[in-house]
Amino acid sequence: MHEFSLYSQIPATRHGQVLHILAGVTASQPTSTLEQTLIYQQARLTETGTSKKASAGRQNAVPASRLSYHKLVRDLKGSDGEKGPWTFRAEDVPLPGMPNFVSRATTAHVLGEAELENFRQGNGWHKYINQYLASPGHRFVHYNIVVRISRILSVPEGTGALEPLDAPIPVLSDCKPIDPSGTYHFEACVRVEDGGNSKIVEQATAELMAFKKQVEGAVDLRVPERLAFDTRVKGT
Repeated sequence: MHEFSLYSQIPATRHGQVLHILAGVTASQPTSTLEQTLIYQQARLTETGTSKKASAGRQNAVPASRLSYHKLVRDLKGSDGEKGPWTFRAEDVPLPGMPNFVSRATTAHVLGEAELENFRQGNGWHKYINQYLASPGHRFVHYNIVVRISRILSVPEGTGALEPLDAPIPVLSDCKPIDPSGTYHFEACVRVEDGGNSKIVEQATAELMAFKKQVEGAVDLRVPERLAFDTRVKGT
């Protein structure tokens, strides 16, 4: 899979206004979201970056040429308070020479029990590093573009230290915004299955740039420094 994305920061004082603007642009109301993300460092390489039992269709999604940081993400706002399954996410370094948007290969899939074991403490495949919550969050879908607005919260020190996969969900009131000003993170992203299909890529990026122009003046969408997205483990 390949992603093309743009980013912005929304001051807390403009959060409600931006939600109203996007509701008008997308002709829909936002979906509330609450996500938990665990960050792991690979301890050793595998062909897929997850497990030898992963399907062949996933093997070439993100080349595992060196140790990287990976994420496990789950939705905490399911029906009847049910927690969603853990989704594995690996992200390549964005391609250079892309001034208009961030362009990078990614892979994401729901983990089965066998693959999930590779992330447990003492397994030897991954080392737990940290975690955060994205809340309060909102999601809009505009044609093929997914827009996410959320405040990134750090969890209390020591959360999940013994076994993060089985640890209780952090209490929201105990979590603090990473940005003390309460700024919201804004991402507009479009995904394509085949990043080598020039026609599909052209259509996807044209749609993203059209969205940027549509919200111009309300949201300042931009391209961060590409190495800020570097997920490679240093010194390996």
